[in-house]
Amino acid sequence: MRGYDDFPPEWRRGGGRSPKPTPKSARELLARELPPAKWAVPGVLPEGITILAGKPKMGKSWLALGLCVAVTSGGYALGKIPVGQGAALYLALEDTDRRLQKRLRKVLAGSECPDGLDYETEWDALAEGGVEAIGEWIGQRPDARLIVIDILKRVRSREQAGRSMYDVDYEALEPLKPLVEQHGVSILVIHHLRQLEAADPLEMISGSSGLTGVADGALVLKRDRGKQDATLHIDGRDVEEPAELALRWDADIASWALMGDAEEFRISNERREILDALIRAGVPLAPKEIAERIDKPDGNVRKLLHGMYDDKQVARHGTHPRYKYTPTTNGNDGNDGNDSNGGNDGNDMDSVTNVTGGNDSGNDKNTEKTAYLSQKRRNVTDVTDVTGGVGGRKSNVTENAGKNVTENVTAPHLSADEGNDRREGHPDGCQCLSCVLSI
Repeated sequence: MRGYDDFPPEWRRGGGRSPKPTPKSARELLARELPPAKWAVPGVLPEGITILAGKPKMGKSWLALGLCVAVTSGGYALGKIPVGQGAALYLALEDTDRRLQKRLRKVLAGSECPDGLDYETEWDALAEGGVEAIGEWIGQRPDARLIVIDILKRVRSREQAGRSMYDVDYEALEPLKPLVEQHGVSILVIHHLRQLEAADPLEMISGSSGLTGVADGALVLKRDRGKQDATLHIDGRDVEEPAELALRWDADIASWALMGDAEEFRISNERREILDALIRAGVPLAPKEIAERIDKPDGNVRKLLHGMYDDKQVARHGTHPRYKYTPTTNGNDGNDGNDSNGGNDGNDMDSVTNVTGGNDSGNDKNTEKTAYLSQKRRNVTDVTDVTGGVGGRKSNVTENAGKNVTENVTAPHLSADEGNDRREGHPDGCQCLSCVLSI
């Protein structure tokens, strides 16, 4: 049998220059104290190589630029996720200085550009000096946290004939691995999606599985052209559970805003459509009539109505199976039934403080302490007895933000109790989305 030394040097690890690999003890590994993984954006973008894929002109570059600004300013990514401050390098390889200047001005919206944000519009291929150049930048920026490569095609070497697509794709990003291992930075590589849809979002990334194999994580941005809303699928080696977030495009500041868990946000929007149809009708409607008005399948509408009835968002009239529905006055539907409570009739508030009201506030059927929140409200501080008059007793939200604060509070908008439940079993300092957004 041939031994390690019998193989040609070019076949050996590191071309014969590295020592023989020595297996390590798993027992010793368990006894070691290793630092946790670093996150440029907690729960979304960990240290390592992450692919951000989406169809052309769907907002990938805007998303990446927004993350760079958030990291260098130490602000909030996607409008809600707090991030640590550090330097960022944005390789805008499909842009000119003029276009990038225009984009930056729009993203910053009059704010001063943060220190630590560097850019370049031309860069060598990774295998032809590009990796070394990134390494030199990191050496000049000890606080480096994020590098964005926009776009992968511009830093790939020319394909060599006779090689498998998997090998070519894998080796396209493999040279970046030593930078991650040495410096613990996050490298976001922007790429395209293929035209065909797939059940697994990662299978939609253009190219072979070599790309997703070499990358440590993947973000898949999906958006119907012309629509404001999008979904961001998150998966990776340091992501405990794959997640799908709902994003909304804010054209005024050219940025993506996090709306919550994609499935919960979708259901919430569908419930809103049903409530709007019922309000416009002004009379009880059957499920089939509602389905026709909002152009949704009858079966889906019936299922949604069942949940809305349980959450007291709609009332039933008649007998089974010929129920008809009307909106209730105390459902969590954006406070349509609370016109007399002027402090809670909008959708732009960030918090609710001292929610009060008399017996004529439109909530006479509700004898519990209740807070009505819309999707854009972020937290509740004090909640008073809505039906007990102005002098009602204050109570902490952790005691009274129960079943009535439900539908329109999406995943990131958690009460204190809900956040603790979400974090149960998670270690202190956990960087998963549930823990980060429930603090």
